[in-house]
Amino acid sequence: MANVNIGNLANAIMKDLEEYANTTADELKAAAKEIGKETAKELQKTSPKASGVYAKDWTSSVQSEKSNSISVIVHDKKYQITHLLEKGHQNRNGGRTPAIVHIAPAEEAAVDQLEKELRKRL
Repeated sequence: MANVNIGNLANAIMKDLEEYANTTADELKAAAKEIGKETAKELQKTSPKASGVYAKDWTSSVQSEKSNSISVIVHDKKYQITHLLEKGHQNRNGGRTPAIVHIAPAEEAAVDQLEKELRKRL
């Protein structure tokens, strides 16, 4: 901050705070996009591979983006079976298919990684 007249101190502080908020938002958006892509790649590696199609279809995309926020979603194009694989399900013969937990660990790792990345960047 440069030399500021006492009468303009509030305006100068507000300007600096707005600049910091914009920088923070830009860094958050960039980190969220990067970690979304990394999470999709991780899920491609760790997903069940009976046919290989399910694992290959993980991707990330920006669901919404505003001036100070972003929503990045990591999803599989075969979204209908993600819940069945992650939680297990009832079979036709009355038995149960065991859960193959692969999404929850990737989500937890992404949240931790985003927090670490933001601390490093800011």
